[in-house]
Amino acid sequence: MRKLLSTLGLIFIASQASATTWMIGDDDGYGMGIPDNTNHPFDGSSANYDGRSAAEKVATDGAQYTDTYSTTHPGYGPQPGTVATFTFSGLGSGWTEGSMWFDMADFQASTFGAVSVTYNGIAQNWAFNDGFPTTKVRFFDLTSDVVDSINLTGALIVSIDRNNSGDFYGFDYALLSDKTGDHTRVPEPSAIFLFGLGLIGLYVSRRVASSRNP
Repeated sequence: MRKLLSTLGLIFIASQASATTWMIGDDDGYGMGIPDNTNHPFDGSSANYDGRSAAEKVATDGAQYTDTYSTTHPGYGPQPGTVATFTFSGLGSGWTEGSMWFDMADFQASTFGAVSVTYNGIAQNWAFNDGFPTTKVRFFDLTSDVVDSINLTGALIVSIDRNNSGDFYGFDYALLSDKTGDHTRVPEPSAIFLFGLGLIGLYVSRRVASSRNP
């Protein structure tokens, strides 16, 4: 029984572990994310190119590259350049894993060329071909070399360069987590409780069976 209680304690502790996240932009569903994983309503003329909040317009952490159409296409957004930089700082040096999340739209690499993406200078494969006007929420587990670079610098700099692409694309937000995979799916307390009851019931039934059959 003591062993069983110890197991339940470990399950409970593990279930309480939560990811720390850092978000650039906001999950407000502007333009590129109305709604997520489907088609956005921008037709190239009737929607506003710039949907940033006042806070996003004055941000210095890269939030100016969200809620705009297109992110780095001069003339179709408020940015004059062709490189978007998302800077996550103050991350510390105790990282063992992590993931990046992006609410993105309109990637058409096979049609207009893939963008060049790096995490702390380490190349990433973003050769997506979602097509206009499709939006996607994607997450990417960080590779060990990227995790090592975060521990070395205490920061993660995401650079998205469209100099070799004629594509239009946008973001609603970029989110960094110190956990891998779908960290938003945390077991509900009720589910943990029921699982614990099941283990206790199994233990009791085995004890009863053993007492009847010495």
